[in-house]
Amino acid sequence: MKFQYKIVLVLLAILSVYGCKRKHDKLPNTAPDTIITPEKINLAGDDRLNSIVFLSWYGTDKDGYVSEYEISLDNQNWAKTTQNDSVFSFTLNEGSDTTDISFYVRAIDNEGFTDPTPAYLNVPLKNTPPVVSFSENGFPQDSAHIVTTFTWAASDVDGDETIVKAYLKANQGDWVEISVNETMISLVPTNVSQTGITDAYIYYGTNQVPLSTTLNGVNVGDTNTFYLKVIDFAEAESAPDTSETLFIKPKISSRLFVSGLPSGATTIYKTALSASNIDNDFLDYSSDGGKFQPRFWSPTFDLLVNNYEDIIVVSDVTIFTNAVTGRKSGLLDFMAPSLQSFSNNGGKSLVVTSFIKGQDISGITGIFPIDSLSSSVGQARLYPDSSITSILGVGYPDMGAINVLSGQSPFYLSIDAEEAYEGHFTPVQGWQGPTTVGARRKNGNNKYYQYFFSVQLYQLDQSPSDLQTLFDQILNNDFNW
Repeated sequence: MKFQYKIVLVLLAILSVYGCKRKHDKLPNTAPDTIITPEKINLAGDDRLNSIVFLSWYGTDKDGYVSEYEISLDNQNWAKTTQNDSVFSFTLNEGSDTTDISFYVRAIDNEGFTDPTPAYLNVPLKNTPPVVSFSENGFPQDSAHIVTTFTWAASDVDGDETIVKAYLKANQGDWVEISVNETMISLVPTNVSQTGITDAYIYYGTNQVPLSTTLNGVNVGDTNTFYLKVIDFAEAESAPDTSETLFIKPKISSRLFVSGLPSGATTIYKTALSASNIDNDFLDYSSDGGKFQPRFWSPTFDLLVNNYEDIIVVSDVTIFTNAVTGRKSGLLDFMAPSLQSFSNNGGKSLVVTSFIKGQDISGITGIFPIDSLSSSVGQARLYPDSSITSILGVGYPDMGAINVLSGQSPFYLSIDAEEAYEGHFTPVQGWQGPTTVGARRKNGNNKYYQYFFSVQLYQLDQSPSDLQTLFDQILNNDFNW
């Protein structure tokens, strides 16, 4: 027993010596190790990756932990990161369809030691052709009158910034280069009254000045198909996109007639114009919920009215919804900015509309010779034994209705306007307000260029010839300058 006890004491002494040595002697730090996932990308030909690539990596350290990483594309220049994955957008050389990217990662441990053998991955890339398309809700419906406005979009999985060229073609015409940054295009025939194959001016955005370059192959008075294509910096070309078939109407008259009223009311106005030998190009902006209204009032309607001397607009309080913006408004509100420019450029306009109590007309005051409406309670009625009258002469007949017209909307004149017609209304339920229902303006040359009515003239039907007489006076006489 004493012998065994001595052996135990000896062993304990030896362990004590070695234990003290481990406690005080620090082993050298080992460098971390780095792994990229995947370790290999065995792809070739058309199976190569596009330039947007997801890569991940991780590191291990036997005697500590990995605190950060460095990544490099040449094994010389390094960038630090604490992430262990990322989406990379690599760049191919201009004009090159394929390339191989060398990707390196090295881990750094908590004591600053760096992996001396960085992980390496060869990334095989192939450029992907871009894609282009006409915007579905930004293209005219079925037909366009003189002006064709549309929007388009292009994309590239290698990065939209790699798209460097865009081209447009009409029918069998030539491809014409357009700016990749101008995604709203308007086309106007160089001769808006000529039918058949012709050239068209190209307008960008809301610009009123066309490019010096024109687009050939446009077929006015017939159907048209347009084509788009784009090319990226690697010279990869998109598949052409084809537009919907579009009929382009030519200009026939120097006068434009736009209706936002139902067909019955519109027909009465059209009949009166025809009886007065007032020719016009007609646009129906009411049918199918305003389907044929411009998708983009600016520039489409701006460019359109520039081609006319006179404009006739008949509308009411109907609210329309713009197919592109979703804006809900009355027809005059949509048209007002264009009509202001039209007037500023010497255009002549006849506008017939109506309002409802409490309607916001701030969008049209100043543009037309109207300042405001009455805010009074009650309403103004026009009875069959009364009428609207003018002191301007025989060409401005008194006009009355067969039926009672309730809820009429006489207005206060703008400061630069003169009264053309007043209504002899019967106030109901305490209504008070102005009596003006027609006004006009002169330009700097003392010529009348604008007439505005706030009563639906087609409803003043006691004598249908009165409407013909009034139209003849305004459009054939007052606007004959």
